Amino acid sequence: MTEAKRTIHIKGTGHAAQIPDQVVLSMTLTAQNKEYSAAMKIGSQQVEMLREAIVEAGFKADDLKTTNFNVRSVYEDEEYREGNSKRYRKIFIGFECRHDLKLTFDFDNDKLNTAVDTVAVSLSQPKISIAFTIKDADAFHDKILKSAAENARRKAEILCAALGVKLGKLLEINYSWSEVNIQREVVLGCALPEYVKKNSFDFQPDEIKANDTVDFLWEIE
Repeated sequence: MTEAKRTIHIKGTGHAAQIPDQVVLSMTLTAQNKEYSAAMKIGSQQVEMLREAIVEAGFKADDLKTTNFNVRSVYEDEEYREGNSKRYRKIFIGFECRHDLKLTFDFDNDKLNTAVDTVAVSLSQPKISIAFTIKDADAFHDKILKSAAENARRKAEILCAALGVKLGKLLEINYSWSEVNIQREVVLGCALPEYVKKNSFDFQPDEIKANDTVDFLWEIE
């Protein structure tokens, strides 16, 4: 009868931290009109004005990328009375055209200020949000996995030394890939067009920190 192998199962936790080196400027345009064709036309004009604004800020027109586009019917509730009862009915308001776009570039405060200043006062009047992220996401994730492997081996060696046994060969690695958040969003809680006329932003984004886990199985000798 073959003797079962003695094993040790360790969960390694990996960590990584990095200052963001990329900016994602997200912009939302909305156009509303009772006529479908008019809403679409206004929406198209807004996008063109926004493209002109980013070109004025020093970017290429095709640097502006669409992330979402939809057109929906808009209704609002209207109150009315039926006898002694209060009731509501849906009233058609019109069509709303929504266009979500983003502008991605290497982080630079001057470049970011120029982009925000120009876009904020554009006639397209977009809603703006800023997110700081990491350009090389794969390299950042690799650091986490390497850290997890080192963490697991250190734990295994400490436990084996404490028990007077020797860590043998690695038998198995189990890893379930998970999405690592590498974005830090900044909410601009101000009337942006009025703010940028008198101020400039001096962003110093904090480190983006992330972690992940990997399971390892070693033989014990």
